[in-house]
Amino acid sequence: MTKIELPGRIFGLVVSGVLIASSSIKVAADSSVTTHSNTARLYGVHEITLPADDLGSRSPWTDVEVAVDYTLPDGTRKTVDGFYDGEGRFKSRAYCCQVGRWSWRSRSSLASLDRGEGSFEVVASRLQGKLRKHPQDPRQFARDNGEWFLHIGDTGYRYVTATEPQWKAYIDQVAEIGVTKVRTWFCQGRGDVQILFDDDRKGLNLAYWQEIDRRLVYALSEHPDVVFQLIPYGEDTEELLRYRDGDPASRLIARYAQARFSALPNVTWCISNDREIVADDTSLKGRRVPAGVIDMIGRDMAAREPWGTLITNHQARFSGYAFVDAPWSDIVTIEDLDQVGGEALLDYRARGSDPVVNDEDRYELYRSPKDPRYFFRRLMWASLFSGGQATYGGLRTYEPYDGGVQGVQGYLDAVRDGKLTGGAADFRQIHRFFDEAGLTLVGMIPDDAAAGNDPLRRKCIHNDDVILVYLANPDGEKAETDRAGKKTPTVVLQLPAGRYGGRWFNPVTGEWSTVGEIKGPAATCTAPGAGDWVLLVERLR
Repeated sequence: MTKIELPGRIFGLVVSGVLIASSSIKVAADSSVTTHSNTARLYGVHEITLPADDLGSRSPWTDVEVAVDYTLPDGTRKTVDGFYDGEGRFKSRAYCCQVGRWSWRSRSSLASLDRGEGSFEVVASRLQGKLRKHPQDPRQFARDNGEWFLHIGDTGYRYVTATEPQWKAYIDQVAEIGVTKVRTWFCQGRGDVQILFDDDRKGLNLAYWQEIDRRLVYALSEHPDVVFQLIPYGEDTEELLRYRDGDPASRLIARYAQARFSALPNVTWCISNDREIVADDTSLKGRRVPAGVIDMIGRDMAAREPWGTLITNHQARFSGYAFVDAPWSDIVTIEDLDQVGGEALLDYRARGSDPVVNDEDRYELYRSPKDPRYFFRRLMWASLFSGGQATYGGLRTYEPYDGGVQGVQGYLDAVRDGKLTGGAADFRQIHRFFDEAGLTLVGMIPDDAAAGNDPLRRKCIHNDDVILVYLANPDGEKAETDRAGKKTPTVVLQLPAGRYGGRWFNPVTGEWSTVGEIKGPAATCTAPGAGDWVLLVERLR
């Protein structure tokens, strides 16, 4: 297990030079992060450390510039900002995306950090790598090793907040239940990020950043299947506006965050959370932020981003996504309600070619559905079969831990203690379905008309050889109060000419039932019993 030690309060950017023992992070030999070796692992991180012996009274935040130029085995060059990590030491991190010999050379305004150089060898590994848009279907996700990424999101806002004591139980247990993406912000206050700075805003609160680092590296080592959506500006409207006005401290947040965290393969970026995005000439009040501010930050981050880390932004419920066509935006992120028919996902899917994620809908404890387990199971399946993705919300993770229902804590612990009712209980069965069926959603097209054009009851997605249908079978007409119906559901499929075989999958138990041969063009399929079901139909060769 990774062991990480935190020094006192400090800050900075990174460089090349002499490899020395790291004062802030000591990573086990089998970690995805290598620090004291000339050999690194493909899709891992290689960190170099360089002492700034002549730093003196200079501020490492404002008086020193450091960059490292990496030359990859294929000749490609990547330029990366260094970051200060305390005790007069700067560091740089490389995301090891190619096998072979890498070399690096540092550039700096400080003599001791300038013209450092070295090399290291990247060898093959079983690591998955960073999250990307799938090369064969940009509306789906993949890891760099080519594996399709099954997105099952959770809202763990305060996971990296230093004052949260149950962070380890949180990440261990969300990984256990099948979550693959966690949304987390840098706030310590309810929504502000002032903890990121020293008291005078002339530097960064290094110990806080190092704790963020510790928790991300722990998750990378112990739960590499889980990807984080980091939200550096949280819900700090004033800080976003300071960025627009050129405030050095505000701009340092994004620059330092990218220098320190972008090389980590379990990281993506979301600029801010739940802001009301308005036209640039709109009067500002409350949580209003001009679209031009987010666009400015997005463009700056994209221009600086060395490793292609995905970038998005999150805005207020029902307001859609303002940056579909922005060149820096890689993911369409929305906040909506009761998207069990996938209407908003299909809308944005038609507007562009990026993945669409409904990153906030209902929570178990906020806008609570009557039957959380059914609601969130239905939301996940319906979103996937709409060609998009969704995110679950359980406890009040946007508020500080209080021993009750606030803060991040273990999901299974919360269910055991009666704080949650099991809204995420069936997420593992989604993994089981795709694993046992040997399928992904790459290249599949949502087509509810093929299953009767009633998306609140039947969601359909298919390619030329495979048809998938989720029969939600609700007992009513309102998602908030619906439960799984007690009647056995039926679907009439419109099939192209050919012979087909089918299987039913129970999304609660994970059990399969064989349908046998199915004949079209209009084939009636009846589920094995009451409740909701998934139907897999495959062309017979």
